[in-house]
Amino acid sequence: MFKSIIFKFIIPYLIGLVIYLEGINFYTSATLVALFLIYLYKRQNINYFLLFLILGLLIGYTSFNFYNDRFLKLKDSKSFKGIVLKLSIDKRNCIIKGRDCKLYLYFDKSAEINVGDEIVVYGEIIKDIDMKKVYSRNLNAYVKSNKYKVIGKKSGFIIYIYKIHDKLKREMYKIDKISGPFISGLVTGDIDGIDSEIKSLLNDLNISHIVVVSGAHLGILALFVMIVFAFNFKLRYIFLLLFTTCYVILANFNPSAVRAYIMLLLTVFAQTLKKYPNKINILFTATFMMIAYNAFLIYDLGFILSISSTFGIILLSPIISTKLSNKLSVPISAFLFTLPIVLYINGRFSLISIPINMLIAGLVSILTITSLISVLLYILFNYNPLLLPILFCGRLLVNLLKIIQKFNIEFFVGNFNLILVIIYYVFILTLFNIIRTNRISKYAISIVLFILVFLNFNFKHELTINFIDVAQGDCIFIETPNKKTILIDTGAKFEGYNMAEKRVVPYIKRRGYNKIDVFIITHFHNDHAGGIEYILKNLNVKNKYAFMPNRDDFLDLKNRDKIIIDNVELNVITNEKAMNMESNEKCIVLSCKYKEFNFLLTADADLNLMTNISGEYEILKMPHHGSKYSFNEKVLEKLKTQTCIFTVGRNNFGHPAKEVIDLLEKNNIKYYRTDLDGNIQVTSNGKKYKIITQKMKRMIGYGN
Repeated sequence: MFKSIIFKFIIPYLIGLVIYLEGINFYTSATLVALFLIYLYKRQNINYFLLFLILGLLIGYTSFNFYNDRFLKLKDSKSFKGIVLKLSIDKRNCIIKGRDCKLYLYFDKSAEINVGDEIVVYGEIIKDIDMKKVYSRNLNAYVKSNKYKVIGKKSGFIIYIYKIHDKLKREMYKIDKISGPFISGLVTGDIDGIDSEIKSLLNDLNISHIVVVSGAHLGILALFVMIVFAFNFKLRYIFLLLFTTCYVILANFNPSAVRAYIMLLLTVFAQTLKKYPNKINILFTATFMMIAYNAFLIYDLGFILSISSTFGIILLSPIISTKLSNKLSVPISAFLFTLPIVLYINGRFSLISIPINMLIAGLVSILTITSLISVLLYILFNYNPLLLPILFCGRLLVNLLKIIQKFNIEFFVGNFNLILVIIYYVFILTLFNIIRTNRISKYAISIVLFILVFLNFNFKHELTINFIDVAQGDCIFIETPNKKTILIDTGAKFEGYNMAEKRVVPYIKRRGYNKIDVFIITHFHNDHAGGIEYILKNLNVKNKYAFMPNRDDFLDLKNRDKIIIDNVELNVITNEKAMNMESNEKCIVLSCKYKEFNFLLTADADLNLMTNISGEYEILKMPHHGSKYSFNEKVLEKLKTQTCIFTVGRNNFGHPAKEVIDLLEKNNIKYYRTDLDGNIQVTSNGKKYKIITQKMKRMIGYGN
């Protein structure tokens, strides 16, 4: 039955979605489809496969056009109207629901608004972000607001639930700024206000799921209703429907909560008909329904982890429990099925995550039950002391996790790609005999999988230069042939958003590193050095350099200094006559070389410095994000280059300048842009080089 569902319905459905949304090239798509057609032809399932493949393509097409059309209508708008549904603790961010759109708003300072207010916002759509992740949250756009006004107040059942949610998280935050947001996340899945240190703690220990509303939360609530209303069958199901619906609204329709809610409804409905459906059927029916509503949910990490962990528990727990106790089988099953996703996203996992999950599972369950009861009593009686016991227990649990973190051991893998994810799942399904094969076939599959794994790991000793997309800023991460690391700049830090925290450190760890051998700051402007403190706190940094540093822990670099690490040369070029400490004159340019491969990293150098540099470079990082005051025809004549890279994002300076783009195109020089291409990766063996780009943002509405 399991194989039938997977091969007939789920795989072709997902292949159709991915082919449409990701734009996988024709040959890859044809290969995937051909392999499954060959497999299914012998089993006479070809009609089902084709039907659900087409259905996946259609749903991908429908979702893409639905969200893209709305974005195109919104992108040039300057004013937006809607009702406030969710408001951050500091009131600098909120979600509003308009007539035909749902928007996430950013304010420059705390807004004087409340949940339920109807507001008009003046601002502009933020365009230099990955819109797929925006759409996966059932949002239509992010908006940077410069002005707003409240034009009314709305009421109603759903608004009332949202107001309860907002009041609850604010009261808990007011009582305890550490455990308040933690308990709020435990109860409602809303992690607003959780300190970045606590988020890193949960992520490092692979236990972020405890602040995500899941089936366990709804199961506890359902059990409570069943016990209280055991005397009356009809009342039991009426209140079960009422309580769980309110709870999903309270959780802001979190995808994990919605998935559990749909599964619960399908189970209850089947039981009223005296049917006992297969759990896997219910799981995939719920998944099918949610993805049919919004195909971009396949980009929501919480949703993916929720589905995979539930699937693993349903599938593997009965098998593992024959060898081990039930207490061990559930966390092990969830771990085995979420491990490849964690490796793909983070590039690492905690070696003690299974014992930690076993240790805290009971504590979290008890704390969740008591928290739900305390919250319910607080809602009924509006009495703050009712929250004190659970907040105290929450603080104790956080302190316990901080102690455990000191003994954490992380295993770094790096570059765990989608092919390896697929290979892993095939291996697990074969190992546990879920895909039934004879002994010879099992050995054959194992050999093929081993070969594929071997081919997917890069054993070449190559130089890799990563231009990380940090919007309007610079951050370059270099991996030497023997795995030494160089980090040049960090990107910016804004109020509530640190590029080092959100993009740089996760990217470096995903590549399989936790240390930086050489850390260079080209100059101390925010868009280049805003994330220094976060980098130093979260990575093991050995050597720190800067030109005329304004802090004691950085060594001073001078003109013509040279740094050599693993045969990679970094030659320092500076303007020694720079007088204005705040201008771009005070900036390092790095002329870099690996064997016969040369590349020039120019930071924000101006024309005074650029006109004094000459040479042949395969790769040129464009100075000052493509400013016309840093690059012209004279500079190009002195710098013979093949490929240019712009590190740029949304800005008010006109970067990259039209004159600069025209100059490159006139001379047939190829160029890449982080605002359009995402992360840009250059690899070289010392002679030849190749470039790989993320190329996701071009697909959505505003790309080329």
